Amino acid sequence: MWRIEVVEVLGMIGSLFIILAFMFKDVRIIRILDSIGASLFIVYGIFIHSWSNIFLNVILILIQVYRLIEPKRK
Repeated sequence: MWRIEVVEVLGMIGSLFIILAFMFKDVRIIRILDSIGASLFIVYGIFIHSWSNIFLNVILILIQVYRLIEPKRK
């Protein structure tokens, strides 16, 4: 029988959020879903001790949050 570890499931759920983000046109929803996926990948990276994964996803979240809260420019 197949045994999938909880950590791998966490990575798969993170992937699903990022894939789901591609299905929307609203940039705000895309950024929110991508941030959720990146957050899950940070936790995944912590469990597997992948500093490059953690670093990448922290930067992605910072960019997404900045873009969500930045004032609208005319």
